[in-house]
Amino acid sequence: MKRAYYFFQQTIQKNRLSHLYLICGPKGSGKSELVNDVAYLILNQNKPESPHLKHQIKENKVANMMVIEPDGAMIKKEQILMLQMEFSKTALVSGPRLYIIKNVEKMNQSAANSLLKFMEEPLSKKVYGFLLTEDRDAVIRTIVSRSQVIQLKSIDEKDLEKELLAQGVDAKAAAIAPYLTKNSEEAEALSTDPNFLTMVAFIEELATLWSDKQTSFPLYFAQKGAFLTQERQVFETFLELLLIYHLDLIHYRAHQDIAFSFLQEQVRKNSDLLSVTHINDIIDQIQDALEKQSYFINLELALDHLAYTLEKKR
Repeated sequence: MKRAYYFFQQTIQKNRLSHLYLICGPKGSGKSELVNDVAYLILNQNKPESPHLKHQIKENKVANMMVIEPDGAMIKKEQILMLQMEFSKTALVSGPRLYIIKNVEKMNQSAANSLLKFMEEPLSKKVYGFLLTEDRDAVIRTIVSRSQVIQLKSIDEKDLEKELLAQGVDAKAAAIAPYLTKNSEEAEALSTDPNFLTMVAFIEELATLWSDKQTSFPLYFAQKGAFLTQERQVFETFLELLLIYHLDLIHYRAHQDIAFSFLQEQVRKNSDLLSVTHINDIIDQIQDALEKQSYFINLELALDHLAYTLEKKR
């Protein structure tokens, strides 16, 4: 994303900005963050720094900027006609005008035709469009052909970890959060969530107690895991963390990087204690529990079943 930002910075300074960009990249690659930063560069040219403008852009409260997202499953023709109508009005604030269309691959054909007409008959030379997508191949070809394409890569876990550490979040949470989300804002929120920090500590203790056969996992879960079943989202996040930990046991054997880097010694010991078959059985059970969450299964029973599964495989 930094390279793309530098490209836009130089392009704006040289007054060579194109009128339409298609920004492609997987979830978490920073498409929205990049467009917000570029919008600020465009709208704040030759002006003093304005934290207020940055906040307005982030909250989509800028008169000269319009953001369109899918209405349900699709971006509809009516939304593009609304864009045309808004941009035909005299701007409340002078200067360039921007439109941002997220998930542009979800645009239906009639909406695409309206957008193409809007692009072909610009109301002003100072109108700039930014189309965002996770799947370039799913975007209507005529739109791709009219756009300057910018391809973003997903942020690396270690780079996001460094970013989180620089923001002062807990080191253990910073190591794990990037494996759940590549979005920097979501990762930061997750890293400071008390429930998340407690879950990380819970898994750390599980890993430490794995070889202690005097500790009953079903009893341990019953005594210390009640918080995991208070909210379905908390339970799902815990399952994802537990899955990541057990995948680490496989990755260690393959001499690959592990997510729970601060548990390297426990990962080594527990990976040596378990057969690959048993590790895969546990992974299958965790994935099965994750899939069943969509059916709103009883969380207490699901946690009990998981505890007994872990106890049996020790």
